[in-house]
Amino acid sequence: MQRSPILFIVAAAILLAIGLVHGFDEKEVMAKFMESAEACMPEVGATDADMQEVAKRMPASTYAGKCLRACVMKKCGVMDANGKMDKAAGQEKAKQYTGNDPAKLKMAMEIADTCSAISVPDDHCEAAESYGACFKSEATKHGLV
Repeated sequence: MQRSPILFIVAAAILLAIGLVHGFDEKEVMAKFMESAEACMPEVGATDADMQEVAKRMPASTYAGKCLRACVMKKCGVMDANGKMDKAAGQEKAKQYTGNDPAKLKMAMEIADTCSAISVPDDHCEAAESYGACFKSEATKHGLV
């Protein structure tokens, strides 16, 4: 199943929300994401089912699944210690994975700008899920889904 990633980078997931922007190096993004996610599983008590939801780009159905996404965002440097999106780190990731393509980078930055400005819960796990929903919504608005 060939899909392109949305802002794993501009979340993750900015990344986590993984997946849908054409032009990112999907294999590289997914390899780094899976490496981080596997490291996070025992930290947050995530299960294989939580990992499957991430791989299928589905919303998390468990709290541990949400925490898995927050952990990955933190390991990737796009979520800070306060559970907020680190827009500058996201921009650097976007540059890395778009190859500095101006059109793709502009789109990634627009999504990052919008999603970094949303109000999210104080709970880092819930915040990660909120960012993921924003990334997906904005990717749809930009015609990437």
